[in-house]
Amino acid sequence: MNTIKNNILGLGVLLLATSFVGCSEDYLNKEPNGSISKTQLSENSLWNPNVLLGQAAGVISTSFVSGTGGTTDHDDFGQKSVDIATDLMSGDMVMAGETYGWFSADSKLLNNTTTKTRAYKIWRYYYQIVRSSNSIFDVIGGDGKMPAEGEANRVYYGQAKVLRAYAYFNLVNLYAKPYDEGATKPALPILKSQLTASTSGLSTVDDVYNFIIADLKEALVALNGYKRATKDQPDASLAQAYLAYVYLSKGDYENAAKYSADIISSGSYPLLSYANLTTTGFSSIDSPNWIWGINLTKDNTSGLPTFWGQVDYFTYSYCWAGDYKMIPDNVYSSIPATDKRKSWFRSSFPQMSWYKFYDAGRKAGGDKLWTNDEVYMRIEEMYLVNAEANARANNLSEARTALKSLLDQRDPTVAATVAFMNQGQLLDAIYYNWRVELWAEGRGLLTMKRFKKSVVRGGNDFAYPGESFSYNDSRFTFEIPEAEINNNPNLK
Repeated sequence: MNTIKNNILGLGVLLLATSFVGCSEDYLNKEPNGSISKTQLSENSLWNPNVLLGQAAGVISTSFVSGTGGTTDHDDFGQKSVDIATDLMSGDMVMAGETYGWFSADSKLLNNTTTKTRAYKIWRYYYQIVRSSNSIFDVIGGDGKMPAEGEANRVYYGQAKVLRAYAYFNLVNLYAKPYDEGATKPALPILKSQLTASTSGLSTVDDVYNFIIADLKEALVALNGYKRATKDQPDASLAQAYLAYVYLSKGDYENAAKYSADIISSGSYPLLSYANLTTTGFSSIDSPNWIWGINLTKDNTSGLPTFWGQVDYFTYSYCWAGDYKMIPDNVYSSIPATDKRKSWFRSSFPQMSWYKFYDAGRKAGGDKLWTNDEVYMRIEEMYLVNAEANARANNLSEARTALKSLLDQRDPTVAATVAFMNQGQLLDAIYYNWRVELWAEGRGLLTMKRFKKSVVRGGNDFAYPGESFSYNDSRFTFEIPEAEINNNPNLK
């Protein structure tokens, strides 16, 4: 196991061991569980580059360890549990029933209000990322105090900037209205230090977006020239990718196109090829198209409370046991026979992942190790961001180029028609590709809101078969958890 993994298991476990608290606790307190303060580090003579390496690894470990949302539930395991929940909310993923109950409230849109556990889990998870990142700034000298070029701590400063931005980007998209509808509305507490967290009131959506952008731009400077050893480590390309997403969500299409094009043109991440679409492109961090992911091993996996323990029929999982996570049958039927992605899914009920996310042993319920890796971001998203940004800006030639590049490796028949698409047709095709290409990867809800769509649930959805839901339904926006409001008077 490499150095990063050892640190994740070392200090990362230390951070998490003290973090599982009851729902009544204030998540923004001055000495939040799951973080190490500058005082604590100084008292133990620990604050040095090696410890900061471990602290950064500990922040990353929060993203995949079971219980980071503060519960022992099997639908509480960091980023991938958020991905599953929000895809189910959007209707881009459906369930056949609620045999075990995990994620059923998300399917039924009964999860967003102040007293609901999902609203609590997501809030707590992302703010744990925020405050653990802030502890790195506190130790180094403060937010905005970037170490000088050549100092080892400069990398950890940059990585913490990316991780905090990632957390806030998700928070502002889940707990606030879309930027163009709520830019001036109060949204979230902006935290720059864990030592002053409990006094923070709500900042506006626009303020949060500007804060995210500033973090990511600073990260680009701090991480310039840094070559990461493994893809679980944030680097400049990940900062670029999040800048592309942030600008797209904000409606700044010029910058969204720019940053996504920068990653594509770097050549560092080739598209998953047509020939490899149904092999192992979604289970290994070594996949060249992955920008960010987690290498699960027998030492760090959480077992059943993982993405694989919920979604894959060929893993000993809830899906294998009957809680099927499926593509909606109406979306499946819209996939042309010429599109090789159709084979990602079982052709008849249950229309679950068959050749996209699957254990290579392909024995029903066979894998009991839960060590297939988890993808957080891949290059295909940047092609879609670029195509969408350019299409919205009416830069149709550039939009066609990006979309065709993706479709050449998915559906050459449709790819040949892209050159003749007008703006509306391009946007329709891009929306379709977001839903199919990123199925089960947590982009459904954000895509639905960005395109301002009404989504008709599939007939294979146990909760609302055939029913339509608009992007602006109040149930698609989470409310700040009751416990946080009670403990922080500045949020009232």
